[in-house]
Amino acid sequence: GNAGEIAVIPSQFLVTKVSDRTSVGLAITAPLGGAMDFGDDFVGRYGAEKVALQGVGISPSVGYKVNDQLAVGAGVSLIYTLFEQDVAINLPGPAPDGKARLEDAEDWGYQPFLGLTYAFSDDVTLGVVYRAEMDVNLDGDVKFDGVPLPNDDVKVEWNNPQWLEAALTFRLEANYFMAFNLGWQDWSEFSENEITLTPGVVVLDRDWKDTWRAGIAFGHFDGSEGWSFGLIYDSSPVSDNDRTIDLPMDETWQLGASYFVDEDESLSYAFATSLMYLGDGKVDQTSQGVRFKGDFEKNLILTLGATIRYNF
Repeated sequence: GNAGEIAVIPSQFLVTKVSDRTSVGLAITAPLGGAMDFGDDFVGRYGAEKVALQGVGISPSVGYKVNDQLAVGAGVSLIYTLFEQDVAINLPGPAPDGKARLEDAEDWGYQPFLGLTYAFSDDVTLGVVYRAEMDVNLDGDVKFDGVPLPNDDVKVEWNNPQWLEAALTFRLEANYFMAFNLGWQDWSEFSENEITLTPGVVVLDRDWKDTWRAGIAFGHFDGSEGWSFGLIYDSSPVSDNDRTIDLPMDETWQLGASYFVDEDESLSYAFATSLMYLGDGKVDQTSQGVRFKGDFEKNLILTLGATIRYNF
């Protein structure tokens, strides 16, 4: 079956100049998120039946043009995180499974970011973005079904990784361009998850590691319309031996394409699509005394997007 969840993800962006050199901006986006629903009969239900992670980021920022070559920017993302998870409980004998439901685990946090662009020439531009680490401290409820345990408060803690990304863009002849991307994300900081229930603390070490990414893009823009396509690769944050079913992350390959139009000086719009292959996602995990092993047959995510921009 399909464990994936369909999601509609809106984003809004506003930028305005306050002087010839300074601009301020505000973005409202979904910087993180994902959901899987494996069902009550899933063979790995003692690891996870259902997982949902959602985030909304409000990001004010400021940019400053130092000179014709260099521009710098900075801001902070105020991020609301919501995490929920259902896990079946393996009861002895012929008794049906119980269930533990982690609900409404939420937190507000902040994540600063810095950026710069540098034009080596009219045809070659470098862009660099750094995003700092963010502490996530979720407070929620855990509820039990079919087992003689009282409902309780729960705390879940982890660190969202810092990351660094850079891209070089080359303008070629006849209004064509090419771009190359490299990036690093500090996923080893996310590895240690802490869950606090009365009366103790459980620390889950996922044994995650840092990841890197590389990409290439090619496109054309003639002043009124254009197109682009690109390919990007992200390494896996976890080895096959340590992967767990609640976060079965693997390497990813993403192929994307776009078509964009400038109607006039005020209005432009774009359409885009991408197909992401998420690797095999092999899992060999023992939870509550039950071992389950396998991989994902069709581990794909398809996205469709549209953007409209209007200059007031």
